[in-house]
Amino acid sequence: MTHPRHRIVRVLALSVAVLAWALPSAAQAADPLRGLDAYVEQAMRDWEVPGMAIAIVRHDSVIYARGFGVRQLGRPERVDENTVFAVASNTKAVTATALGMLVSEGKLRWNDPATWYVPYLQLSDPWATRALTVKDLLGHHAGYGTWQGDLLWYGSDRSIHDVLAGYRNLEPTSSFRSEYGYNNILFVAGGEIIPAVAGQSWADFVRGRILAPLGMMRTTTSVKQLRGMDNVAQPHTLIDGRVAAVPYRDVDNSAAAAALNSSVRDWAQWLRLQLASGAYGGRQLVDSTIILQTRAPQTVIPVSAGTRRLFPSTHFQAYGMGWFLRDYAGKLVVYHSGGMDGMLSYTGFVPEAGVGVAVFSNYDEQSLYSALWWEIVDRLLGVPSRDRSKVVLEQTRAAAAPGADAARVPGTRPTAAPERYAGTYESPVLGEARVTAEGGKLRLRVVHNPGITGELAHWQYDTFRATWEDRYLGTSLVTFTVDANGRPDTFRMQVRPDFVDPQEYVFRRK
Repeated sequence: MTHPRHRIVRVLALSVAVLAWALPSAAQAADPLRGLDAYVEQAMRDWEVPGMAIAIVRHDSVIYARGFGVRQLGRPERVDENTVFAVASNTKAVTATALGMLVSEGKLRWNDPATWYVPYLQLSDPWATRALTVKDLLGHHAGYGTWQGDLLWYGSDRSIHDVLAGYRNLEPTSSFRSEYGYNNILFVAGGEIIPAVAGQSWADFVRGRILAPLGMMRTTTSVKQLRGMDNVAQPHTLIDGRVAAVPYRDVDNSAAAAALNSSVRDWAQWLRLQLASGAYGGRQLVDSTIILQTRAPQTVIPVSAGTRRLFPSTHFQAYGMGWFLRDYAGKLVVYHSGGMDGMLSYTGFVPEAGVGVAVFSNYDEQSLYSALWWEIVDRLLGVPSRDRSKVVLEQTRAAAAPGADAARVPGTRPTAAPERYAGTYESPVLGEARVTAEGGKLRLRVVHNPGITGELAHWQYDTFRATWEDRYLGTSLVTFTVDANGRPDTFRMQVRPDFVDPQEYVFRRK
C-alpha cells in the first residue's frame, strides 16, 4: 500500500530484534522504566514522529499510560493516554475473540464450512471454497499473497458483500493451506459470520460483548464515530518529502479486519483481559479455552536468515487467530501490528511474565512504533539490549532503495497517438477503468476505486506514470500493450504494492 520506503517500515516492523547486547545498569534493573520518557522523546525527534501514546500493563494493573508530542503538526493540542488513534489490524484479535465467544456458546464450530454462513464468499478454486472453514478465515493460509486483492475494499465504493463476492476472480499464489499470506479480506468474511449467527452486526456485537464490558468507551468501530469526538490524533504521512496530515481512511467495508480506533488507556483494558485469560473485573467475559485457542498456531511463518540474525533467541514464528506468535528470550510473545493511512500501532503481551504493551503513533513513515515496543518488552523482561531506536533507524536509512527514475530509458516515444489509448477497459477483479484523451493528455479512472484517478504522463515506450488524486496512493507505472494493428488493447499496473496491494491488475479493452 505504499512507496518503497513503506516496504522498509513493514519489513523492519516484523523483525525488530535483539540487535546488540549490553548489560543493563543497576538502576534499570531496579526500575525498568527509568528514563523511558526521555528515551521516547529523543526517538520521536530522530524519527520525526508528531505524536505517540504508550500503555504498559503488569498482571491486572496499568502501570504506565501517557502520550507524547502533538495530535497534529502545526497545532498545540497534546497527545495523552486518552487520545484516539486508528489501531487498524489490531482489530483482528477482537474479531477472532468475538467468533470464539460464539463457538463457546455452541452457535458455531471452528471447523464449520465458512460458506454455511457467508454463501457469497467464493474462492477461484471450487474445492478450496468447499474446504474453507471458519478457522481458515483467521489463519492467513488460504493460498493468497500478503494483502493480495486489498484494492477490492481499500479506497473503493464496494460494499462488504461486493468485496467478498469479487474475491472469486482473484487467482491464488499458492495451494490452499500450504503457505502463509496475510489476508485482510477473509477476516472481513469472518466478521460477516457474526450477523449470520448472532443476529446483530459485527460492530454491535463487538461493542456490546467486548468494548462495553471492558469500559472501552473511547473505542469506536468506525471512523464516522470520530466526527465531533474530542481528543483524536490526526494521521500523518510523507507528501512531497514533507510530513503532512492526511484524512482518516473510511474502512467500513473491511471493518472486522481493520476498523477499530482506540486510546492506549482503553486498549490497556483489552490487554488486561488477555493477561487474565478472559477475566476482567471479577467476571469471566471470555472462556479461557477460547483465549488459548486464538493463540494456538494455525500457520507456520518461516524464520528467515535475516530474522535469525536479528532475533537470535527466536526459534519459531506462527500466526494463531488474530495474533502473531513467536518465542523470545525463552518465552511466548503474542502480538500484532496495525497500519492504516498515517497511523501505525503495535500491541501484545508476554503471558508468562504477565506484561503487556501498547504503542500507538500518528505517522506511518517510521519503524519506531515497533522498535519501541520491543525496547519496552526488553526492559520489562530484563533482557539486555541497546538503543533499539538508533539501530533500527540506521538500518532503515541503509536499506533505502533507489527511485524508479534510475531504471528509466530516456528518449523513447509511445506507439500510438493519445486518442488511440482512450477507451473502456475491464479487470475481472476491479471492474471497469476508463482512459480518456483530452488536449493531448491521457487520464485514467478506475470506476469503483475513485482515488485511483489521475493523469498519465509518458514514462518510456508504452509505459505512463500516473499520479493519483488520492495522494496517499502516490504514483504508479501503467504499461499498455498493443495488438497487431498497433491499437492499445490492455494495460497493467500495481498500486502501492508495498503497503496496499501487491497484485498486478490487468485491464483489457472492452
